[in-house]
Amino acid sequence: MSKTKTLSKILKLKDSKKKEIEIEVKKASDRVDEEKTKLTNLERDYSETLRCFAEINAQGRMDVCSINSYYNFFSRIHGKIDEQKKVHSQREDELATLKNTLVSAHKDKRVIELLNEKTVKRDRKEKADYEQKEADFFTMVRKMR
Repeated sequence: MSKTKTLSKILKLKDSKKKEIEIEVKKASDRVDEEKTKLTNLERDYSETLRCFAEINAQGRMDVCSINSYYNFFSRIHGKIDEQKKVHSQREDELATLKNTLVSAHKDKRVIELLNEKTVKRDRKEKADYEQKEADFFTMVRKMR
């Protein structure tokens, strides 16, 4: 019976660990979404400014100072986009790792559940066998009298 209690305690620990990892996965997923939003915003700003630059340039109203400021902006935002892509990729990798950890935690919990069920079934069978032997013994004792 103590083995069943031990397995129950282990099962509770595995369940709490799984829940903690689920929370971490949720937080990591939120971080991935935040980084994706930042990346999307940067790309949108880049494309809007590029469109504006193309319109002004097509009209021929650009002076050297304006062209220089646009190109400085484009080079800065291009660097930020590359940096944001790296950050977003790192967050996605972290999320994938946490998801794999969650799968492992779920498997561990399931293994303990199966072991616990097996132990409970064996205990029930042993108890039923014992009770049957006891009933058989009392039946034989009554017949002998």
